[in-house]
Amino acid sequence: MPLFVTKYSSPFRRPNPLPIEVLASEWVRGVEWLVFALMFCYLCLHTLPTAWKTLNTDFPNYYLTARIAREKESTSRIYEWVWLQRQKDYRGIDQRIVGLVPITPFSTLAVWPLASLLPLAAKHYWLIANLAMVAAIAVILRSLTRLSWRHIALVVVLSIPLNKNFLYGQYYVLLLFVLTLACWCYVRQKRLVAGLLIGLAFGLKLFPLLYLGYFLRKKDFKAFVGGVIGSFAAVIVSIAVFGIQANRVLFIQILPWAMRGEGMSPYDISSASVATLLHRLFIYEPQWNPSPPINAPWMFAILLPLVQTFLFAPALLLSKPDNRDPKRLHLEWSALLIGSLAISTLPAGYHFTLLILPVCLMWASAREKAGWVGTAVLLFLYAAIGYPGWKALGATSHLVLFSVPRLYVVVALCIFTYWLLGAVQRGAKQDRDTFLWTGVFVMMASLNIVIGLRHQHGLYTDYPWRLPITDNVFQANNPIAQNKTVLFSAMLHDGYRAAAQSEGGVHFDKSHSDQLALAATSSERWTEEVDSESMIVSSRPDREVIHQAESPVASPNGRWLAFLREEHGRNRIWLRALDRPGSTDKILTSVELDVAEMSFMPNGSIIFSAEPNEGRPRLFLVDQAGSVSSLGPNEIRYPAISPDGHWFAYSMLQEGNWHIWLRDLHSGQTSRLTNADCNNVEPTWQSDSKTLIYASDCGRALWFYALCRRPIS
Repeated sequence: MPLFVTKYSSPFRRPNPLPIEVLASEWVRGVEWLVFALMFCYLCLHTLPTAWKTLNTDFPNYYLTARIAREKESTSRIYEWVWLQRQKDYRGIDQRIVGLVPITPFSTLAVWPLASLLPLAAKHYWLIANLAMVAAIAVILRSLTRLSWRHIALVVVLSIPLNKNFLYGQYYVLLLFVLTLACWCYVRQKRLVAGLLIGLAFGLKLFPLLYLGYFLRKKDFKAFVGGVIGSFAAVIVSIAVFGIQANRVLFIQILPWAMRGEGMSPYDISSASVATLLHRLFIYEPQWNPSPPINAPWMFAILLPLVQTFLFAPALLLSKPDNRDPKRLHLEWSALLIGSLAISTLPAGYHFTLLILPVCLMWASAREKAGWVGTAVLLFLYAAIGYPGWKALGATSHLVLFSVPRLYVVVALCIFTYWLLGAVQRGAKQDRDTFLWTGVFVMMASLNIVIGLRHQHGLYTDYPWRLPITDNVFQANNPIAQNKTVLFSAMLHDGYRAAAQSEGGVHFDKSHSDQLALAATSSERWTEEVDSESMIVSSRPDREVIHQAESPVASPNGRWLAFLREEHGRNRIWLRALDRPGSTDKILTSVELDVAEMSFMPNGSIIFSAEPNEGRPRLFLVDQAGSVSSLGPNEIRYPAISPDGHWFAYSMLQEGNWHIWLRDLHSGQTSRLTNADCNNVEPTWQSDSKTLIYASDCGRALWFYALCRRPIS
């Protein structure tokens, strides 16, 4: 006989089964580890190696701008697409297209310490810094939420937008770090510091300014003052580094367009925003949206403020002014951030890297209110927003309303967040300030509707004069008339190419270099080709190439060619006599003027636009002896004298937009040719001196020009 018998020694008895909750918990934990392992491998084996090898999309924009500022070059024109492309080519940055719109200059200072390195080496250090910030974010979230490390790591690796952030070299990890640290400070009652951090975040991206409204709603004036101080500090630093002009362009020209969703293509359904959806539904544009379901721009002007108000207002109305409970603050910060993303006019996929913060903050409340189902819904919506296939899936639909699936997932997460926020104190009495804030939202929506309707007035009147261009042309810049052909520089997906529009359609030059400007007479054409330097190349093989020369302008009689030559980032006018081969080129202006555009008078003098000493652009006149005189203090660019010397066309900045004016040089009378709330620039004359060609972004994105040809009576 055995000396002893264990409890389960009998072959006829089985051990008690484990509780179903324990089994489920072990199963969920196993799934979590499996998902973490798969996504972590994807990050380490695919995203990071690819990001390490290539510059890719966005990092060159920040790097180039910071490098220009660090080299103490002129920065007043950093928002101009063609100008910035030229600077990119000069510095040998391997990127097809660069552009700063609608990025703030301040945000580029994040890579300022790296701007002295070669571009790819700078990105390497930037990736390392981003990985360090992700680790710091995880530590702060652990302290803030008491979530397990496993759950925080799971949220991080589930973020496909984070992978895109690494791949493109974006700065949203930095923004996420600042917002996470600000939330930690606010919950820990370090409210002034939290406000200062929000001000810093405003310098990186404009939407954190909405947190100032939250601080007012909470009656937290210390945090509000901190936010105001931080915002002003960001603006002051930006002005100190980049100058007044670049920041002025941001606030009076770029910001209004970005708030309407027109900072980039407003009809590109892949952005999946409310603004893009409404543009596609209600606004006709000959090239980008030729068949809207309903051509009713007034509906866009009304619906955009209303939808944005309904999506964002609950984030503030559900906040409780006197409640400082950490769990409540977590939900309020989450609602504000998710509501901001929901109303964003042009959200890219990498923007949703910021969702790491609210998902971690909401985890405990979702589990408390709805158990594992609540957590599953939260994670499903979070992962679904980052799903990279939404663009392809939306493109398969023939109905615009079904072409933005990601937008509906974002709205669903927004509603889920508001449900959690409302459920925390369900049945609580509404504070009287709620009605006041409701009135504020009603007034703001009404004001935005009025502004939107005013913006639509006359916006599409230039469509009858539009020249047809192909769909692959994003921008048509620097038009020039040559006989019955219109020459221009076209932004394509792989760079800028010289293009010719005629009755036979649009034809492009074949070139490995960017072709950024053209000039022409009836029998000859000059093209600026840019690589490590700008070269002006003539269509005549007997002409010599002009090195280190840009923006050519030919006199109508073919006797002179003017061009710009850059010195320390500032341009001077040089003049070449075409009828005297071998003669020495003349310098007509000083480097202090920084010339932008120019046009010949019949007598050979040149009217030009310049920014003296980093000031606002205005007009000057220079004769061939180099004598310069000012033509007035008005903010004017793009001068164009008609071939017969009768008309003078130019663009003047008024109320944030460039409008074309005409002056009769015989009578001295002036009249305004364009009046819509958009930009009309770069006028040029056909040889008959009765037809004006110009570039217009009316009904399009900011500075994404189409060409118009308009008779002048």
